[in-house]
Parts: sequence; structure tokens; C-alpha cells
Amino acid sequence: MSAAAALPLDVLPLILEHLADRRDLCTCAQLSKVFHYAATPLLYRTLDVRITTHKGLEASVVHPSITILQKPEYAKHVRHVSETASVGCYRPDLLEGSLKALRMYVNLEGFTWSGDMAEGSSGEREFMSYLDILRELPVRELVMRTFYGLSDDVWEALHAFTGLHKVSIWCMEGKPRILQGWSEKLGESLTHLELGRCSGVPASILITVLAHLPRLRALRLKGASSAAILEILTFLPHLHSLDTEYFGAAALSRYDDIPAARLRDLTVRTSTVDPQGLQQLWTWIRRLTPAPSLESFTLNAFSTAGEQFIPRGFLLDMATIHKDTLKHFTADSTQMSLADVECLCTLFPALETLSCSTIWSPEGTPYEAVVAKANNLRTLRFYQSKWRRGESDAIIKSVRNMMLRESSVLRLIGIGNLIYIGRWVCKTDEDGTNRVEFDIVSGVMQDTWD
Repeated sequence: MSAAAALPLDVLPLILEHLADRRDLCTCAQLSKVFHYAATPLLYRTLDVRITTHKGLEASVVHPSITILQKPEYAKHVRHVSETASVGCYRPDLLEGSLKALRMYVNLEGFTWSGDMAEGSSGEREFMSYLDILRELPVRELVMRTFYGLSDDVWEALHAFTGLHKVSIWCMEGKPRILQGWSEKLGESLTHLELGRCSGVPASILITVLAHLPRLRALRLKGASSAAILEILTFLPHLHSLDTEYFGAAALSRYDDIPAARLRDLTVRTSTVDPQGLQQLWTWIRRLTPAPSLESFTLNAFSTAGEQFIPRGFLLDMATIHKDTLKHFTADSTQMSLADVECLCTLFPALETLSCSTIWSPEGTPYEAVVAKANNLRTLRFYQSKWRRGESDAIIKSVRNMMLRESSVLRLIGIGNLIYIGRWVCKTDEDGTNRVEFDIVSGVMQDTWD
């Protein structure tokens, strides 16, 4: 009996699902009956369309419906499907087959559409055809990405869907669709919401709509006013993940209620042309997370008035609240000194990943001293705008020291344009003796040499 056949069948899929490359799953499905049984459901769990265009040649379209129609027994494994209006443009003959295959996905959970849905467009007609079928399937997630927005007919058709767990609507133009008239029907089920066009929507309307969704656990908003975010958090007690933008300190003093939400993941995106920078941003962030809860913090802040720095006071204030909870800190577009990084590693002992943009440091900088107290840190990235080739020897020495110091679990370090991965490997000497050695592999991420 082979080793694979001896494994419990319920264990093998748990191992194979860690394979990120579908080609590896395809290979596993062809190894044996046991592997085929375990790998096939994973291979067909998510289906999408691949369109390749070559200059001067016709577009090549690879659509999974062709395989499903030939082997309908695989349809029961499908959980997520992605379709695009480009199929109708390049291969309209595939549309009938894709609709027929969709009817066969009796266990379908999520559907993603990319393409035009403007009124009168061919994309609108295609999407409406998919919606007619999706109403009969156990779909719980709808993701829609379109440049020109959703037509009135599409929007009306979507209102027939109830019991959804996730809705994501991303568009660049057209009417903002913020679930008006639909949120009341989704209030008992919706837990994940993404709205990519809230700009221009009055805060009062946005707040009213989201008030119908008390079960939300994850929320992503683009274009929502900063003041609205503060009030929204006061009536979403289950919200733990927020991805939003900051547009300035509009009416910050108006909302004094303590947020009901206890955020674990917070992503803030902002940019400014104000010479005074982002002075009110730090106060706003602290008001979003007033209680110990935050595990992951990501800041994407850009300024045309020069490089922005994260104030030391902000780090100290955050530590008074989230000292024991914060595990992931990312601020790649905002400057931090190495002294601030050392402060961060000291203040947050649970920190596991740290990625930030640091001020250029001269050769010989003792990087290992910066993370000396970060005993749980596993991944570290220092982005620097300046780098010199002659510093590589000193850096590799610091990298080894950081990884091998006592109590260190750090195994991935990026400094400038270089990335280092440390691992213990077994090597065999010429006399046949085996020994364990710590090996560091390095690579260049991008060319930023001066």
C-alpha cells in the first residue's frame, strides 16, 4: 500500500489545499485514484475565465464551461465562478455554454462579474442572463466590477436577491449604488460589504443605509466622508474589519459616542496637498479604535507637500490601548526613523509582521538592535529610497544576527530592494555525516540602485 493510500481521505485535502498553483493540483489529480479523489474538488472549487491577447492576433479565451459540459460530474465541486463581459466580445459563441454550465453549479456560493453594465450595453444583457440563473442557485456572495456603473434594470434585478452574506460593488462612473432600497432585505444576513463609489453621497444617507446592516463584520468604503465613518461605527457592534479613506477632520467633534465596533483589522487610505500634512489623521484613527482590540493596522498615506512621518506620540497613544493585541503593522508610504521602529517593536510585544518606509541609514547601522525586543516578529520589511551596493556585506551580517539572536523567530527580512529568507537545512558532508545549518537565501525585488 502506498503512503498516500494509507492517509485518511479527510486529511489529504487539508494538505493539498496549501498548493497555490493550479498546475500542481492538476498534477496531483493525475497521480492516483486517491489523489484524484482529494484534488479534484479543490481544482474545480473556483473557476474563472482566462483571456490572452497578442498583438496582431485574435484573443485566446479559455473558459471552464467547456470542460464542465464535457464532464458534468465536476460541476458539484464548483463554489465560486468569475465571468467577464470580454467573453461576449471575443467569443460570443461561448456565452450559451457558460450559461448552461452555470445552471449545473448546484452548490455555487459566490459569483463575480467584471465588465460593462451600462444601460443598453451588451454587458448588461449578458449579466442579466446570469442573474436569471443565479436566482435559482444558493448564491451567498455577489461581486460586481464595472467602469460605467450599474444600470437601473440591473439594480432593480439585484433587489430580488436576499440572504446574501457578501456584496461588493466597484465602479468608477455612473450612479453611486450604496444599497438604497436593498439593505433592508439584506439586514439579517449580510456580513461583508464593499462599496467602491460613495463619493458625493451625503453622510446622512450612507449612515441610514448601513444602519439596516447590524450584522456586518467587514466593511470597505471608498469615498465616504470621515465624519460618517465615526458615526457608522457606533451602531455596528459585530464589525471587526474596516477599510476606508480619510478626507480631513470634518465635524470630528460632532460624534462623541463610543464606537460599538471593536475593530481587529483597520486599513486607512489618504492623500493630501495640504502643507500642514495629516495633522488630524492621528486623532481620527485613535477615535476609531478607542478600546483594546486592534490586531492589524495598515496605513497608505501620500502627500504632495513632502514626505510624511508617523508621529512618535501616535505610536505611544496606540500602545496605551493596543499594546497586547497589535500583531501586524504596515505603513509603506509613510516615513519612520529607525528609532521609531525600535519604539514600535518595544511597545508592541505581540508584533508578528512589520513593514514600513524608513529614513536612509548609513553603512554599519546595527539593524539587529532595532528589533532586539521583538520576540514574536516573523516578517520585517524596510523600504528605503536610497541604497548603495557597498552596504550588502554589512546588511547580510545584520540579517543573520537578527534571525539568529536568542528568542528570535524572524525568518523573512526585506531591506531596500533586497529580500532575505532564513531557514534551517540539512546538509551532508563528504564523509556522509549529516549536519543542520542555518541558510539565508537572498534576492533582488526591484532595481533601485543609485
